[in-house]
Amino acid sequence: MNARRPRRIAFLLAQLGADASAAFEEALAPLGITASEAGLLRMVGRNPGISQKAVSEQLGVGPSRVVAVLDRLERAGHVERRRSATDRRSHEVHLTPDGQRLLAELRPIAEAHEAAFTKGLNEDDLERLAASLAAIAASRGISSEIHRDTRGRG
Repeated sequence: MNARRPRRIAFLLAQLGADASAAFEEALAPLGITASEAGLLRMVGRNPGISQKAVSEQLGVGPSRVVAVLDRLERAGHVERRRSATDRRSHEVHLTPDGQRLLAELRPIAEAHEAAFTKGLNEDDLERLAASLAAIAASRGISSEIHRDTRGRG
C-alpha cells in the first residue's frame, strides 16, 4: 500500500497568506494606512466615481464595513464622497489629489513587497506559480484583482 503524505497545500496557502498580509501591513505603516485602506484606494483609483454599494458588492463585505473604511480615508483627506447625479440616494467615491499621491506611493511598496515575498523564485517558477494560483482562485470563484472577504465561504 502506497500511503501518500498529504501535501497540505491549503494549509501552506493560509500560512503564506497570513505572513504576506502581516508583512504588507508593516510595509504600509509609514504611510499611515492599512491594507484594507490601500485596497480601497486602489479600487477607487481604477474606478473613479464608483458607488459605495458597488464597492461593498465587489469586496464582498457589508456596507457598514465599507463605510467605516471610507470614513477613515475621507477624514485623512484621501477620498471624497459625492452624491450621484443620477441617483440621489447613492454616493460616488473619488480620490482627492492627496489620495492620488498616496496611491502613487503605494505602487513601489506593493512591488517591493511582492519581490521580497517571492525572493528565491526564478521567472519560470513565478510564471508557474502565478498560473497555478490563478487556476485555484478561479475554481473557487475568487478574483485576482479584488481582495474579497472570504469568511462566509463554506
